[in-house]
Formats: sequence, structure tokens, C-alpha cells
Amino acid sequence: MDTVVQWNIRSFRSYFEEQKLLLNRSQSAVVALQECRLGDGQLPLLGYTLLLPQGGSPGDEAALLIRNGTCFSEIDLKTGLHAAAATISLEKTLTVCSLYLPPNSRVSKLSLAELFEQLPKPFLVLGNFNTHSPAWGHSRPDGRGRMLEEFTAENDLIIQNSGEQTFVHSAYHSTSVIDLAVASPSIAAECSWAAHSDLCGRDHFPIFLTLSSHFNVNTNTTFNFKQADWNHFEDLCKLSLDESVADIEQFTSKLLDAARTSIPFHKGTKNKTCVPWFTQECRQALRERKRLKGSILKHLILKIL
Repeated sequence: MDTVVQWNIRSFRSYFEEQKLLLNRSQSAVVALQECRLGDGQLPLLGYTLLLPQGGSPGDEAALLIRNGTCFSEIDLKTGLHAAAATISLEKTLTVCSLYLPPNSRVSKLSLAELFEQLPKPFLVLGNFNTHSPAWGHSRPDGRGRMLEEFTAENDLIIQNSGEQTFVHSAYHSTSVIDLAVASPSIAAECSWAAHSDLCGRDHFPIFLTLSSHFNVNTNTTFNFKQADWNHFEDLCKLSLDESVADIEQFTSKLLDAARTSIPFHKGTKNKTCVPWFTQECRQALRERKRLKGSILKHLILKIL
């Protein structure tokens, strides 16, 4: 099964090695980031392509990381919101959008509608919405939460969250659910949502959306272009890519069929931790930090009760 990661990382530069480790382990094809705050000259993770909003700067608040070898098409969004999106070709084509809504900004149904209308279906919109509602695990709704409830209901959208907490306030140690995954109906049933058990040094939990086998793609293999039969690929494209192709999803499917027939794959390795510095001491330190964080959260919950 393939995995899409969602994470409000509060600065790409800080805890850079932990980010590499998490993504290396998850072997995710797509990563939706919020509050990435890339510094000038900062390079993205090795093995991933970084997508920022069109015309954006390295400090933009939303970004996508797409694993090299994954076919994608960037979407030029016309919006005043912090958003970056691309259509990704796995076994089935889907659109992934990373979205960040600052807590004090004005967000309307109209601005959300204008954004969502630009996203080819099926889609996942993943981000920090900075809003509260019992519909996704908070005790009381706020104004933005009520607006988002109405917007998703009116547009037949599905919020994938399971109710798990996604954010721990660094000063008050309170928890809340402000990171949401919004799906179009046709893909909602194919996704399972889960928050990571470790904050990985940040105040937002990484979130994993696992696509069912219907969307499965072997992320441990990539096309071996050096051994491609390009003449055969060209012939297959001429036969299948004609006027009968109705949309981008059908075009992508036929193109990938031609590629799989004429281009062999590299043999990949299973999910290895491919960083030489990650020793047994590192593993033990991470386990201890996770244990202590769990103790703190249990203490806070008991205190509230």
C-alpha cells in the first residue's frame, strides 16, 4: 500500500535529520508540508522534488515533496491562500494539495470554493486548518470550524480524521485537532488516516494517509530509462494516445501502460534506514523520548479529567 504524509513541520531547517528519517521509513510518494519556512539556498530532501506555490518564495507556508520517479503534473493555483498542489500518478491518478490557513487570517467559503474547484478529482487536501469542531475531535467549535463544517457538507467532502489529537501546544501542553485531511467522495473510502505516535521533535504529529491496494504502487521500484525500448514506447503511444482520450486521468493511465510495457524497472530495496549515523543509541533515544512524551500526555489527560 502507498502512503501520503501530512506534516506541519514548523521550519524545514530545524530537525532536518529527523525529517529525513521519518520519510525514509515511510517510503511515501507524496509529502504535504505546512509552515516549511525554507531558508534561502536550502535544498529539499535527497530523492524528492520540492513544489512551492507558483511564484512563491522559499519561505512559503505550504509545499509538496514528491518522491523522484513518481509521475506528476504541478497545478498553477489561482488563490490567495497558502496552497501548493499537483496531480500524482500512482496506480490511479489523484490530486494532492497542501494547505496552510494561519490562525488569524480571514478565510471564507468563497475562497475555499475557488481553491477546491481548481483541483482535479479525486483529490486530497491536507493541511493545518487552525480550526476546531467536534466533527473532527475537538470539544467545542469555533467560527471557522462551523464554516468548514458547512462547506464540506455543501460540497459532499469527507474529513478523514479519526479524532486523534494532532497538535500539542508547546507552552500549555494542551492538545487539539487542527490538522485535517479533506477528501473528495470517490477516494475517501480508499484512505485510512492515522497520526504518528511520535512528534519527531515538533509540536504537530506527522499524519499518514494509507491508500488501499486499489491505489497501490511499488515505491521500491523506478523506471530504468537506460534500458528503455524507446521505439516500442513511441509506437505504443501513437496507437493509444489518440482523439479518444477524454481526460488527463485516461491520458496518464495509457501513458503509464506504454511505459510499463517498454521500460524495465530498477530492482529496489525494502524500507531501509539509509543513513549511516542512525545507530542503536539513536533508536534507544527515540524510544525513550516517545515513552516520556506518552507519560506527559497521560498526565495532562488525567489532570483535565
